Amino acid sequence: MSDFSTPPGWYPDGDGWERRWDGSGWSEERRRMAEPTQVRPAVAPTGPPPSSPPSSPPSSPPASPPTAPPPVGAPPAFTPPAFSPPAATPPVAPPSSYGHVPSGVPGGPGIAPPPFGAPPSGAPRRRRTGLWIGLGLALVLLIGAGVTLAVLAPWKSDGDDKGKDGDKTAEPESTAVQGDVDGDGLGDAIYYFARDYSDITEVTAISDGSAFELTEVAIEASSQPDLLFFDWDGDGVTDQLAWDFVSSGKQLTLSSSDDAFPGDQRFTLTLSTLSEYGNLELDVVPGDYDGDGDLDLAVAGQNDKNVDISVLLNEGDGTFSEPALWLSVPNAIMDVTQIWGGDFDGDGTADIWAQLPADRLTNEDYTSYYSGDRGYALLKSTGDAFDYGQITETDVYQETFLVGDVTGDGTTSIVGVDANGYEEELTVTVFDVSKGTLEEIAGFTGTADIGDRQLESAALTDVDGDGKADIAFAVKGYEDREFTGIQVMKSTGAVFDAATMWAETPVCDDDRCGIEFVGDLRYYN
Repeated sequence: MSDFSTPPGWYPDGDGWERRWDGSGWSEERRRMAEPTQVRPAVAPTGPPPSSPPSSPPSSPPASPPTAPPPVGAPPAFTPPAFSPPAATPPVAPPSSYGHVPSGVPGGPGIAPPPFGAPPSGAPRRRRTGLWIGLGLALVLLIGAGVTLAVLAPWKSDGDDKGKDGDKTAEPESTAVQGDVDGDGLGDAIYYFARDYSDITEVTAISDGSAFELTEVAIEASSQPDLLFFDWDGDGVTDQLAWDFVSSGKQLTLSSSDDAFPGDQRFTLTLSTLSEYGNLELDVVPGDYDGDGDLDLAVAGQNDKNVDISVLLNEGDGTFSEPALWLSVPNAIMDVTQIWGGDFDGDGTADIWAQLPADRLTNEDYTSYYSGDRGYALLKSTGDAFDYGQITETDVYQETFLVGDVTGDGTTSIVGVDANGYEEELTVTVFDVSKGTLEEIAGFTGTADIGDRQLESAALTDVDGDGKADIAFAVKGYEDREFTGIQVMKSTGAVFDAATMWAETPVCDDDRCGIEFVGDLRYYN
């Protein structure tokens, strides 16, 4: 009677290991096969396997070749109940057969490895036939990809060496020096000197790196437009842009003394006021609000019980698009609203730092004047709108806030300037507002001895062209007829140096004279 079962013993289990078959199922026992003396590549058998392994005992009676045990996890082979096989010596594969696993034996071709985990660290390495095949396939794929890229070459055009735009080699963008109005790479300053309410002179202070050279032009204050100085055409040079607003027609006009400016541009704004005086006021600040590299204009104005902030996008040549509403701020009035533009959170788009009412407004506040507390909010740009941040009150008081890069690393900071006549000291403090609150940058400050005087006005300008904006300021006592000149405190990137005199100022006829730097709006809000 033929034996249709597989005798107990050790059988190859893949990767140079054996597992014991107990005659009815797989056991948990595994062991390494004998170390080979010669490795042969796996070759499919060309003839029938030998009737018995060379190491099998010769005393076994003639029988049909044993049936291979089932794969690990599969049901065992069927054994007729009428017959039990005699005990047999476990077969061991001879050294010459290492690497030659007959089909149908556990671990052979077509049988998945047993799910008992990887062999221990001392197990022999896997055969490298599959590795070389994989490397060959990878090499073929790489060659094919190289041919495809050589044919397509999407970053090149007709074999040239242009940048990945395909039309020009990328070059670093030039950045205008803050405050530089004459294009020599040194920051300057412009301020208004008023001997009285009708005698006003516009003074341009040109830096030579160690002092200001002054030129004066008499102006008529009532017809003088507001001035902005920024690089509106992206050529790396600060340009002048004047803006004028006619409240009765709600018309904003942009103009420039620069010949490259494409002519006056006029825009009609959708604004209204509940004030009994009926006056409309605007606040206009530049900034790259859509992140395309060109400086745009943000415009804030009253619209009933809201303050609307619209953006005029720069087309790249000094022309600006029609105003688009980016945010309507509720519970706000222009009497106390002030905005500053800059990339305060470092994401590549300019945001708005806004001073706003901190209390709930009443109807009377909209029609007369709000005298409550002020708060601040960071209005983050999304590229086509401003997210309205939470208004936070603060006990930080500064006479004026300025905006610029005082660190030299391209970041934008809020810089506060405050004078204390009692302590006879002027203090400059740098704030980080990226989280929506005024947070002092530890140690980044500066002081100047000013005696019993008050701050007239201040400006940020990079007077030495080192990439770090410096502070220019003027102080005067209430009853004094003269200033202490135009003084400068240079930024080192971590602290402000002591103040030095950069320009003399004239003696006034009486104590009513004043100085106001362009961009310092504290007297108007």
